Amino acid sequence: MVRPSIKQPELTVVLPVRNEAAHIGSILAQLRDQTLAPDDYEILVVDGCSDDDTRDLVRAAAARTPNIHLLYNPRVTSGSGRNVGAGHACAPYVLFVDGHCRVENRTMLASALAAFRRGERCLSRPQPLIADDVSLFQRAVALARDSILGHHTGSKIYDGGSGHCNPLSAGCGYARDLFEELGGIDEEFDAGEDLEFNLRVHRRGIAAYHDPDFTVSYYPRADWRALFRQLYRYGHGRALMARRHPGTVSAPAATLAMFALAVVALPVAGLVWPGAWQVWGLIAGVYAAAVAACSGHLVRWRPSRFWAAVGSCFAAIHLGSGLGYLVGLCGGPGWRQTAGADTRKRVERENAVTTDAVAQPQGAELTGRALSRH
Repeated sequence: MVRPSIKQPELTVVLPVRNEAAHIGSILAQLRDQTLAPDDYEILVVDGCSDDDTRDLVRAAAARTPNIHLLYNPRVTSGSGRNVGAGHACAPYVLFVDGHCRVENRTMLASALAAFRRGERCLSRPQPLIADDVSLFQRAVALARDSILGHHTGSKIYDGGSGHCNPLSAGCGYARDLFEELGGIDEEFDAGEDLEFNLRVHRRGIAAYHDPDFTVSYYPRADWRALFRQLYRYGHGRALMARRHPGTVSAPAATLAMFALAVVALPVAGLVWPGAWQVWGLIAGVYAAAVAACSGHLVRWRPSRFWAAVGSCFAAIHLGSGLGYLVGLCGGPGWRQTAGADTRKRVERENAVTTDAVAQPQGAELTGRALSRH
């Protein structure tokens, strides 16, 4: 796509968002405040039928900043939002950033573009959780996730080193021709869509360049239910990937699925087999001891109230991931993001005045469709 501009950008930053009013203003300000020249990059915010003030906040930012644009994502999910953004990109390189995060340095975009300019086709970054200026529970989530019991040990999410790596866990930026060659994001995924796409990048024989200069930190989920739902969706996405790509079954995910099955099924089995309760008690006791030991180690120099919070986070992580993976392997529901009929009608009315995305001036709202899947 070509938009009216003196100079076409070299880097497109795509933000697939939904209901991010709490953070969208700050992340756009951080992206706007980068050292990279404004003419060298564009910011495409792809909104998935938000119920809150996200769209209004983006419009206000676009009115002040010519390289910010608002796009419409009628399919709601992050995966379809990524495709819409990439489909409207003017630049040869695309970098994905979410709405509920924080850019850690002003040179992030300049560093990313420099890597692309020297020939990299895929970028990977650390994506730690934010532990400052958040609630106690969110700090507990950040502690739990950054531990041996809270995250896949092979992931690059918490890796602060630099160099080439498998893009699977933390791939975030791509040459646009590579993204299109691989058919874009598989929109059947409600979560884990980036993991599946990065698997295809890896199988294409392309390594990602990982560097802490690209770091983007994420806000943890605010309560137990939100954390459980997040991990359930992640587990379900991993299960769908295992079904799509035989041979990619994750041993940790399968172990958590077995654990979740035992926690749920053994009490039911106890109605006809009393011994099931003894097995359940043994599993629960061993698990509780491991979680208590790990939680105690993590909070050893913090207030004691963190102990229970971190322990509850581990339960949400393990049960959510395990149940999501188990249900996903069986073809069950994935707890998909949806938009109500009233929200859809309102957003469609708002977008009815925009019929030609190419002809809109800088900062205007755009509408679009996702890339075709190969």
